[in-house]
Amino acid sequence: MRRFALGCSVALLFTVHLHAQQPFTTGPCNADDGNTGDRFSFLGHHARACELRRTTLPLVNGQLNVSGNNGGIEVVGEDRQDIAFEARVVAQGSSREHAESTLHQIKIVTDGAIEAQGPHFSGWSDGGWSVSYRLRVPRHLAANLRTENGGIELTNLDGAIHADTTNGGLTLMDLAGEVHATTVNGGLHVTLAGSQWQGSGLVAKSTNGGVSIKAPDHYSAHLIAETVNGGISVNFPVTVQGNIRSRLDTNLGQGGATLQFQTVNGGVSIARN
Repeated sequence: MRRFALGCSVALLFTVHLHAQQPFTTGPCNADDGNTGDRFSFLGHHARACELRRTTLPLVNGQLNVSGNNGGIEVVGEDRQDIAFEARVVAQGSSREHAESTLHQIKIVTDGAIEAQGPHFSGWSDGGWSVSYRLRVPRHLAANLRTENGGIELTNLDGAIHADTTNGGLTLMDLAGEVHATTVNGGLHVTLAGSQWQGSGLVAKSTNGGVSIKAPDHYSAHLIAETVNGGISVNFPVTVQGNIRSRLDTNLGQGGATLQFQTVNGGVSIARN
């Protein structure tokens, strides 16, 4: 995910309060550093200011909640106990001074709810800002992730995970546990790893977007793929009966946990990775 959105605010909410404001280190944005899937540019604005803000946060009770209006979210599981937090803060305006002034007004509060706060604009002609997040977290956790305008990318996670976006794609790589992921306007890109799904399963849905699924050779799972307006293509050894143009319900390999993929307007592609 490498896009940006016009910003109003993005909030990250933990289930328990942190007791002190976390200090940030700041630095300039280099190319796509910290770019976590914003979808839109600020039309009519050519001046831009950007900085990266980083800190380290505790993960309390193994639970992470992310809720936002505009901005991408990237979460990567690692062998760690805390959260490496990075925010890419972008402001645009009619002049360089206007963009920098807006940038300096954007605050990220980390005592209690972690929240980006900044100036309000009545329309794109007045300016805009966005905050996108990249979080490196313990691999085993529970998470509830939501954004309106921005993509969500999840890698190497194992847990009870809910991820929802309205305008943005979903990229799911090397996941396990019980995962539910939904987008309204965006595609699904799923890469499976290992020999089988570890956990209860995966449900991934799109309303307007295609679905791409890649799995290793000899992968085992119970696979369900459905589309309303689009076909299903399979480059994988499966046993099916009847026409699979709109629905496929089969076992890969020896079967296993159910992996369910749905789209209304878009095709479904299943291939080896």
